[in-house]
Amino acid sequence: MNNMVKDIEKYMQNEANEIINFACKLINTKTENPPGNEILAVSVVEEYFKLLKIPYEIFEKTKSRTNIIGYIGKRERSRERPSLLAACHLDVVPAGDGWQSDPFCAHVENGRIFGRGSSDNKGQMASMMAVAKYLKENESGLKGLFLLAGVADEERGSALGMEYLLDECGIHADYAIIPDVANNMQMIDVTEKGALFLEITSFGKQAHGSTPDRGVNAVWNMITFLNQIRHYKFRHAFHPLHSPPTMNLGSIHGGTVANTVPAICKAQIDLRYLPGDSPTDIINDIRSIMKEVEEDQHSARFELKITSDQPSTNIPVNNPLVEIITKHTEAILGTKPKPMGQSGSTVTKQLIRKGITAVGFGPGDHDEAHAANESISIQELIDFAKIMALISWNMLK
Repeated sequence: MNNMVKDIEKYMQNEANEIINFACKLINTKTENPPGNEILAVSVVEEYFKLLKIPYEIFEKTKSRTNIIGYIGKRERSRERPSLLAACHLDVVPAGDGWQSDPFCAHVENGRIFGRGSSDNKGQMASMMAVAKYLKENESGLKGLFLLAGVADEERGSALGMEYLLDECGIHADYAIIPDVANNMQMIDVTEKGALFLEITSFGKQAHGSTPDRGVNAVWNMITFLNQIRHYKFRHAFHPLHSPPTMNLGSIHGGTVANTVPAICKAQIDLRYLPGDSPTDIINDIRSIMKEVEEDQHSARFELKITSDQPSTNIPVNNPLVEIITKHTEAILGTKPKPMGQSGSTVTKQLIRKGITAVGFGPGDHDEAHAANESISIQELIDFAKIMALISWNMLK
């Protein structure tokens, strides 16, 4: 194994410029979601797959919302031929403000790659392309199958990406590693909070601002309701691998001008609940609070809409992926990543739902994703490629 580690370390260090160049090419494709246009990044991946003679398939539920999967190894499924999927998303969040340079013109500075998607998730895709190259060159020694996926729509729920691939395209694997959790390869995501997004609408009656008594102010009623749920207590408030559950008031919109009583007000709420808690119970609790406000203020009327409900996930800490990731991370970095819980959501949710043993693991600083002047360490991308090459070879040879 020591010789294998040394060989892969040398190989990936020699691939440093390729990793940098590929990451920059991907970053330079403008795949802000919305609208997505992941086809622009897929064309870069497709060109590389062709160059390496890696067979691939392209999947598209909606025009230009493109997914691509490359295959290396034996595609016949059996217990003796395990399959490992690595998936990186090719869409990025909108660039936003505060950038010191063009977010879609990647540049290298002080050992880091800068640009939207460098850390979330195009830099990781560049590392995985180096892993794909290594595995393709050594394909004759593989008994199992390696799948490298560049997927669409992760930033807005994955309906056109991983969900589509699993539910409608028949994509399957025994194991999956999703490099979309950052934390500098020091954590393994084995459990994720549930993500429940609600839209609350307060209905009132429009009137002139000088005679508010003739109307019903939807905004004031919404404020009363929000002040009530602000102190909501989740049934499950502790988990050994998680931070506490949270509620975020993401947006509130109501009214048009100062001299009109607003007839409608909408609020968007993001609840992150722990494994063991029930989204049904949470929704029923919120409805009960709405009813209490309506009874206390007879003019109040509310409506609740579920805009997203992604269940919590929780897989055993002593699963094979945790063991093998820990082993090879220690060999390269000299440190052991810890199994932890994730407050955000990754596509491990969809994979676990399909019976695939999936964890999150990858490079990057946890505060870089979605930030202005997003960047990632080049050496981390190289080290990640080393670790993933060792993991893939160990599992599939």
